[in-house]
This record gives sequence, C-alpha cells and structure tokens, in this order.
Amino acid sequence: MKKVLLLTDFSDAARNAIHFAQTLFRDTPVEFSLLHVYQIETDALYAAAYLLDEAKDASFQHLHEELNAITDIPAIHSYRLLNAPGTPVTVVGSLLEREGYDLVVVGATGAGLFPVLGSVATGLIRSAETNVLVVPESAKNKAIRQVVLAVPYPGTLPSADVLKPLLDIKAIGKAELTALSIVETNFDHAEKGDFEEHRRDLAAQFGDGQATPYFIMDDNIGHGIETYLENNQVDLLVTVPHRKSLLDVLWNRSVTRQLAYNPLVPLLALHDGN
Repeated sequence: MKKVLLLTDFSDAARNAIHFAQTLFRDTPVEFSLLHVYQIETDALYAAAYLLDEAKDASFQHLHEELNAITDIPAIHSYRLLNAPGTPVTVVGSLLEREGYDLVVVGATGAGLFPVLGSVATGLIRSAETNVLVVPESAKNKAIRQVVLAVPYPGTLPSADVLKPLLDIKAIGKAELTALSIVETNFDHAEKGDFEEHRRDLAAQFGDGQATPYFIMDDNIGHGIETYLENNQVDLLVTVPHRKSLLDVLWNRSVTRQLAYNPLVPLLALHDGN
C-alpha cells in the first residue's frame, strides 16, 4: 500500500492539492496522512506552553473538520491525522526519518492558518528524501492524460527505480508521455549528441513508442520548459532535480518565479537519492 503525506494549511490551495491526489490515486490502495504544521510566536516563556496546547487543539479540530469534508472515500483509502509545531520543511523531514512516505503533496500557494507558499514547495524538493508533488491552486481535478518528463540531452536518463512513480502514474491513467529536452541554440548534434541513441534509451526505459522525444532550442532551460507548457496541453510536469543543477535552473527567481508561486501545471519532483 502506498503512503502519501498531504500537507494542509486549510486553504483552498491545500484543499485542491488534496483533491488532486485523491483523484490521482482513485483506484490505488493508499494510506493518506493529513498533516498540519503550526507555529507559536511569543516572547513570554510562561505563556508558551499554554499557547502551544491551544494551537495543537485548534489544529486537530481543523484537521477533523477537513477530514469530514472529504466525501466518497473508497474502501482502499485510509486517513490518519497528524500535526506538529515548527515549519513544514523541518517537520516533514523529521517525519520522513521516522517513517517512509512514497510521496509528499503540497499546494503551491496558500492563505490559510499557515500559508504554504512556493518557498515551502521548493524547500521540500531540496530537502525531502522522497518524491514531492506540487499542485497549483488552478489545477483541475481530473485524470492525467498528458505527462511531460524533462530529460537532459545529451545525457543519461534517470534509473528505472527513480522513474517508477512516473511509470505507475502513466499506467493508472494510460497517459501519453513526452520526453522534453531543452537544447542550446548553438548545439552541434553531429559532434555532441546522437538522436537515435537518445530514442533507443527512451525505448529501453519506457518501452518502444511509449515516450515521444520533443526538443526545444533555447539557451535557458527554465524558459524553454515554460514555453512548452504555455503552448501544449500538459496535465503533469515531471523532473528529476539534482540538488544544484536542474532544480536551481527550474526554480530560479528571475526565470520561473511563476512556477514556484503560481505554477502553470502540477509538478512531480522525483527523488534520485543523490
């Protein structure tokens, strides 16, 4: 059974992310954990314990209300409620150390009791030792039909173990997969790359004809991906961000701030273990 951690601040954005995850795994056995992280700010030490207890009780009350609002729960889904003081990134990190989760789901924006902003999403992708799904508030609650995987060209594709969550999602919705590569405008294919080898690698990883290669000539990877998203139907963008390479490009403030704070499509960041 899959284990999925759902972050909530009780905002519309967080609720939409929860609904998106429920739809994504509608036919898959899943144990969902609904997590609310709360903060206490006080200068009075004597009041801290009292305020902490009050915040914890209020958090659980809101969690129960949130769970009660979830209707039509299939028998293959179960839910547990969790809360903790701190920040989302640190609390999630501690949870992942104690128990394994296959996926962490977070809304991209928030305006509830504790806002879940793009900075939290990027922080989770940087530090969480598991896969992270970032869902924009504008994402539609529907089946995933068009999936885009950002891959390097030339370069080595991620391993089968890393890509397994993507393959599972692809199989659930019988989605079409596009392998998107952003290539520099001065790239010399004859000297630096072999398109046929790239196609063979895709076939070996996903099956013959199961991943369509697509190239965009652009000197900025983030801009190239954004251009594709703006001009094509995409239900899910998948990346395998390395801590100091693709992630830094994709979430660079000067290029793709919109992806962080007002994403175009849901983003699944697959954990590569490095």
